[in-house]
Amino acid sequence: MEEEKDIISIDFSAFFKIIWKEKVWVILITLLFALGGVYYALTAREEFSTEGTILPEFQSKTGGLSQFAGLASLAGVDLSSMSGGLGGVEAVRPDLYPTVVGSTPFFLELFKCKVVTRKREQMTFSQFYDKYVLDDDIDEEYTKLKYPLNKDYLAVTYQTEKNLKDLRKRITSSIDKKTGVITFTVKMPDPIVAALVTKFSMEYVKQYVINYRTEKAKRDLNFLAERLDAAKGKYYSNQTKKAQYSDQNQLSMIKVQSADLQRERIESEYKLSSSFYNSLLQKYEEAKLKVQQETPVLKVLEPPVVPNKRSEPKRVIVVLLATFLGGIFGIIVGLVRKKNYKLVIK
Repeated sequence: MEEEKDIISIDFSAFFKIIWKEKVWVILITLLFALGGVYYALTAREEFSTEGTILPEFQSKTGGLSQFAGLASLAGVDLSSMSGGLGGVEAVRPDLYPTVVGSTPFFLELFKCKVVTRKREQMTFSQFYDKYVLDDDIDEEYTKLKYPLNKDYLAVTYQTEKNLKDLRKRITSSIDKKTGVITFTVKMPDPIVAALVTKFSMEYVKQYVINYRTEKAKRDLNFLAERLDAAKGKYYSNQTKKAQYSDQNQLSMIKVQSADLQRERIESEYKLSSSFYNSLLQKYEEAKLKVQQETPVLKVLEPPVVPNKRSEPKRVIVVLLATFLGGIFGIIVGLVRKKNYKLVIK
């Protein structure tokens, strides 16, 4: 036995008759939606977007110093001993650079940044955000710290926490894995501020990466500089003692065993301090080259440009979408009134 299946059919002839019959409601609702779309398009806050791009270096860690290898060898500096040789591998992945823009320390620094609006107002970004994004609509209760400040952790207010969530949508960065180009995109209610924030983001990432890559090398360089100064002082002191001893004893014709012993001690201390000083000097020069080696190159391909046209709202699209939705809703109302849908669906 064949099972009977319920088949729903739509009578399009009845459908169009009902739409024509209820055309007043359909047109009225469509017009209301269209007017609402026009109102929103005209009153919605304008947003401006701008972009900037940088290209990080993709090379071996010491590849950039290979051209100095011959010259450095003449000075007694062995570049091949630095970071495992000239064929060292890049230690920091450039595809991680964009994540710096989403970090809380980045936004806390951004709030302190000075900006200039298109009205020539000078203020901090924090003041700009409160005035032009939040419209100064801030609950004082949300600006109080719930937990005390401490050097071991970050503590922010509830309002700042909300601001960070919004800013992570407004300020974004991405990397093209094929080309390595990092793109920064910023959306703000002011075109000049959008460009300034984009520039700040690019500079922050560049400086962050440079500091990250050179931190240990600079620490080693500073340590060697301190030790070198101490060794230099001791070396010069022993050199002076040696010279003074020679001056005092070269005129004397009487040589005793104690004088020879003292001369040997002075000579020994002088040679030891000289060797130690020269060794430190060589390592110091290597450390200076290593700082240069570790410093990455991030080239700005496209600087941020102040946009002349807004990116939001797209008024034509908003009005057309509102009109379309109004038409759909009007048709639904026409079908629901007096249960007209029963005449269409059979």
